[in-house]
Amino acid sequence: MDVDPLADTVPPRHAIESDDEDEYNPLETLHGKPKSFDIKLAGFSPSNELIVATGSVAEIWARGADLGEQIGSVFVHELEVGLLFQPRWIAAPVVISEVSTRLPLWAIRQYATTILDSVQPERLILLDEYPAPAYISSSRLVKAPIRYLSTDNYFSPEAQPFAPPNLVQSASAAFVAHQAERSRHARLFLFPTSFVGSPAPRDLVPSHRLVLHEDGLGVWDDILLTTAHKLLCQSLMNPGPIQAVSSWTTPPPKKPSAARARPVGSEAEYSMYI
Repeated sequence: MDVDPLADTVPPRHAIESDDEDEYNPLETLHGKPKSFDIKLAGFSPSNELIVATGSVAEIWARGADLGEQIGSVFVHELEVGLLFQPRWIAAPVVISEVSTRLPLWAIRQYATTILDSVQPERLILLDEYPAPAYISSSRLVKAPIRYLSTDNYFSPEAQPFAPPNLVQSASAAFVAHQAERSRHARLFLFPTSFVGSPAPRDLVPSHRLVLHEDGLGVWDDILLTTAHKLLCQSLMNPGPIQAVSSWTTPPPKKPSAARARPVGSEAEYSMYI
């Protein structure tokens, strides 16, 4: 009779845990949020309305929107993340956010809450961007449209809803959520981009969301930017003079000496952003 000397031993580990590489690894380094961080506002005051524009599209829009001189700032850990303006043509102040420093996910909620608790706007209008190549839709569109999210019933022939299962994961989501929790108005317009941006950084450090062409307009549609500007103005209760609705103009090209420096990193890391 044949006897198996290993019959009473424990089976090899791979026989019962063949997919252990997919399991939680307690030795993996986890990057949690810091216990506390400082947010300081300068120049802010209460206003019934507020415009917040975020990211790369905010920089291009601001250059052509005649916002005037900067009157305030938002500092997170001593880094300037938000720039405050008060245009002549509207009563609402404008915050240009995360152009030179992008926020980690763990900071966006407190960032939005601090600004909104200071301004206390009844109506909040936001401009942000979404990656058109990654947008999930049941219909194929020749040209990606401006999309929107709103806390009230809203319709515009020049914009389409931002629909599930797509998600907004920028600070704009925190701004809208804060307003919705307090039964206040918020409307977010999302400008389509032809690129998929990098994930949010783990830590709060000076960074740039996109390496643009020297003229800063290489990946942006001027006609859509004009439309986005009009939608922002029309969403305000007091949009100002009617001529201001169409006052966005294509900004002049940047001089080579004023072109943005490429962030520190490997060439391979930034090779897809030209």
